[in-house]
Amino acid sequence: MNRKSVSVFALVFLLSSSAWGQPRNAEGCYVGPGLAATLLFPYFEVDLGDPLGVGTLLSINNGGGGGDLVRLVAWTDWGIPTLAFDIYLKPFDVETINVGDLFNGNIPSTGGGADLSSFSGCDVHPPSHNNPSLSLNDQAQLKADHVGLEGPVFPESCVGAPHPDMIARGYITVDVVRQCSGIESGNTGGVLVSPASPSYFTDGGGAPGVAEAANVLWGDLIYVDSNNKAAQGSEAIPIWANPTKFVGADHFTFYGRFSGWDGRDERVPLPSRWNQRFLNGGPFAGGADLIVWRDPGVQVSSVTCGTTPPPFPLKDSSSVGDLDGNSMGLAGNIHFPLATQRVSVDSLGLPFTFGWLQLSFVASSIGVTGSHQAWVQPSLNASGLYSANFNGTPTEFLCNTDPTP
Repeated sequence: MNRKSVSVFALVFLLSSSAWGQPRNAEGCYVGPGLAATLLFPYFEVDLGDPLGVGTLLSINNGGGGGDLVRLVAWTDWGIPTLAFDIYLKPFDVETINVGDLFNGNIPSTGGGADLSSFSGCDVHPPSHNNPSLSLNDQAQLKADHVGLEGPVFPESCVGAPHPDMIARGYITVDVVRQCSGIESGNTGGVLVSPASPSYFTDGGGAPGVAEAANVLWGDLIYVDSNNKAAQGSEAIPIWANPTKFVGADHFTFYGRFSGWDGRDERVPLPSRWNQRFLNGGPFAGGADLIVWRDPGVQVSSVTCGTTPPPFPLKDSSSVGDLDGNSMGLAGNIHFPLATQRVSVDSLGLPFTFGWLQLSFVASSIGVTGSHQAWVQPSLNASGLYSANFNGTPTEFLCNTDPTP
């Protein structure tokens, strides 16, 4: 990003990138900044053909005083896991990752020389290893999975939306865990050791699962576009764990779609309705985008390439207004059809250049009543001069609501 003088108007937006307000407390159901048991990096993009094209950098940080083990899982924009591996964090450690490195088979190597005896499985699957850690076939499959193509490991099978521009897209979660499970890739249909596997979380009375409920993590991410001299940054989304909140059946939780909403993951759900401003012109003539992550509501499986799995495309019920308070419904109900996406404000056909949007993420055919969880980040660009990224404002929360029909 070039260093040039920035108007006070633009500076307000740049500084607002970390202004979430205080966490929302709905009887122990927090949404907001702080340490968490799970981090959501709601969107990544990596240009597989151009190292100076778009890319994503992230950091995973230990906010506690003890050593912790975490498991990173990469998901496609259909919400299907494709890659999982463990990272050891020393007390107050920071692990930085260029997501593009993962697609070249290079997995972060951590924990060398550390005493990992308190974590089971680390003697068999230590988080320290040589690189590249993925075979050429698995690298090719991972790239194919995230651009919606068939790969060498699973021909004729696709796990993500097609992207002819060869920009890999998806999202990443990071969970505090109690055991090493090793590096897994080249799989489809949720068979990795990940939140999509049945034994990942404790089921409330049975043996503990892989994941823990320790709220110790924080993080951040940066979207980089060297060719267009642009970058935006934001916090990782902290998903707070509350072991006493989600006892019994029929709870919205962050990972609830994988266990029939029985609350076993103990993670607070994200909001379902969002307000945000947009500036599509003026000092941000480079355009305005919306980065939108949303929960598909059900476990999604691979399909034959060229087809789309249920419940996609996902629907929404949204409205738009100008800066004087005049509002109208947004035409159509499919504006953010995937589990994660970057959508140009121009593509929405809005009648206002400067205004606000209210996005309501509603259930379609996903077997979940009412609304379902999402996260929204407006992203503004000033054609290589400066750019900004910040979080929208949530207005409807899903704690104490029943997700089942």
